[in-house]
This record gives sequence, structure tokens and C-alpha cells, in this order.
Amino acid sequence: MKKNYFIVLGNGFTIDFLKNIDVKEEIDVVNLFSQGDQVPFPQDNEPGFLSYKRCPNLWNLGARAYMDNESSKSLIDDIITCANIAHSAKSRHFNSTFIKAYQELSTYLKYLFVYYNNKITNDDIKNKLNNWGWLDFFKRISDSEKCSNIVIITYNYDIWLERILINHNINFEVVGAQGGIYNPEKDYKIKIIKPHGSISFTYADPIEPSRFKISSKERDLINGKIEDYTVEYNNLNNIYMFNAIIPPAGDSARLAPQDNWSSTLRNIAIEEARNINYGDEFIMCGLSYGHVDRIEIDSILTSLNAEVNVKIINPKPSNTINAVLNGLFENTIIYKNSEILGGLYHE
Repeated sequence: MKKNYFIVLGNGFTIDFLKNIDVKEEIDVVNLFSQGDQVPFPQDNEPGFLSYKRCPNLWNLGARAYMDNESSKSLIDDIITCANIAHSAKSRHFNSTFIKAYQELSTYLKYLFVYYNNKITNDDIKNKLNNWGWLDFFKRISDSEKCSNIVIITYNYDIWLERILINHNINFEVVGAQGGIYNPEKDYKIKIIKPHGSISFTYADPIEPSRFKISSKERDLINGKIEDYTVEYNNLNNIYMFNAIIPPAGDSARLAPQDNWSSTLRNIAIEEARNINYGDEFIMCGLSYGHVDRIEIDSILTSLNAEVNVKIINPKPSNTINAVLNGLFENTIIYKNSEILGGLYHE
């Protein structure tokens, strides 16, 4: 009997990848403000995206390149929580500073991860991951005759997952956006769904740098339908009218109407979860399960069959996520790191 795999990836997957190619100190995906002074501003390519000049609302709320990890995370949580509740409040007044800071944060994150992406070469990805458990796992299950389908839900904006697969000749499709199949001449088992967006999602045609600006409209947080976007892995420095990025813990169900690109991808993810049955595999890696993003994660967890085989890759899972998983599923195993994946799925 063939097996399906349903995989949910968070920031921990990216951290593990960066550690294995030895650039964890150079690329900081934990403190998202720590290199903000180095990120080029698209209009003139001048470093200093995170500044009062470029992001006055973020700056006035305390965003600084020299703030520590906890302060950075706390500020982002505050901004996202306020953006979520502001849209739930609808017509009621809410301090616009937080909404504008959300828009600055969303745009800043797009160009932060483009900046980070440019730091990693294809040679790094080809030559430095030989002993990485995740790569061995992807190779084995994509080639296995015992594997039917592999669905990967990733909340990461970066394209390192896709670059890993491309550089190791593993075919895949990015669901929803146009042009999402890596190699249309080759069969694929892997479907990637990115409900919080990606730096590879491009809207219509590029615009001139002189036209770049961060939106100041209070209700303009998630733009366009999924069919408006195309997947593009080259020319990531191009500038587009809209970006497809939801900051960490942003609740897409509350931030925009139900026909936007994110809600469409979220619904697809839930439907794919419902297709996972007894004996299939559910693997989750590196999700914080923070207080403002639980609704979205819960919608996936509660759509899965209670008798799936559950494997968690996380060095320090919270007691909360442990309690939730043990309450929902009968067959849960937690592993401290991804090394175990290299030996789990031999034919």
C-alpha cells in the first residue's frame, strides 16, 4: 500500500538548513531586525531599509537593528496582534500606527529575504548538504515506489526549500500561483503550498524603482487573488506593485476578504490535510505555535486523521504544542533534530 506524506514547515527548518551550510551567523532568521540596517531600499539600493527615513512607523514603535531577539519578537507580536484585531474591529477606530507599521514590516521582510537569498550560492546548496537528514529524506521518498504524494505546507517566505530541490534534481509544483512547476517535462510527487507568501510570488509586471513605495492605506494589507501571481525564481530584485508576504503570526483569515491569495492557499492546505488517512505520515518541523497564529495551525491539525503517524522535528517543543498533539493524535514521536530523517525511510 502506498503512503502519503503531509509536511508542515516553520522557521526551524530554515534555521536547520542555514546551520548545515554554515551561514547561521551570517543570516539571522530569528531576530528579523538584526540586519535591517544592511538591507537595500529598492528605490535607490541604499542600505538602511530599517530606519526612520524608510520605515518611520516601525521605527517609532522601537524597531532597531541592535535590539535583542526577545525584544524583536515581542514587537512583531504586538504589531501583528494589533493588525489582526484592527481588522476584526472593522469600522471601529484603531491606532493607524500599528497598521502602517504592519505594512512597513511586510514590505521590509520581502526585501530582507531577497537580501539573504543573494548571500547563498547554488554551489553552497549542492555541496554542503551531503549529510543533511532533510535532503536525504526528500530524495528517498520522492524516488520511492511506496510513496504516492508529498504535500509540504511551508510558512517560510524564503525559497531555499525550492532551491534545495532544484539543485538536487527533485521535481515539485508550487500550488496556486502560475508557473509553479519546476520541470514540466518531469513527473513530480511534491506539492508545495505557501499560505503566508513567498519572495518568489510576483504580481503582474515589474515597475520602475522610482515608483516604489510602501502602502499607507489602512485596509490595504493583502492584495490580489492567487491567479494574479506568478512564481519567479530569477530576478528577485525586481520591484512589483504588490508583495505576497504575511508577517509571522499574521492571521490571513482576518486580514482580507476570503478570495485573496492567502485565504485560497490556506483552504487548499486544509483540503490536503483532509486527504491524509490512517497509516500516512504527518511531519512537523520548527513551528513556534505562538499565541497569535494558533488558529491557522489548528485548522490544519484538526483536519488530519487522528490515526496518522506523527513525527515532530524540534529541539525544544513547547509544552503547549506537546499537549495539543498528544490530545489530537494517537501516534506521536518527537525527535530533537533532523539527523534521524536520514535513516527512517529506507526501502
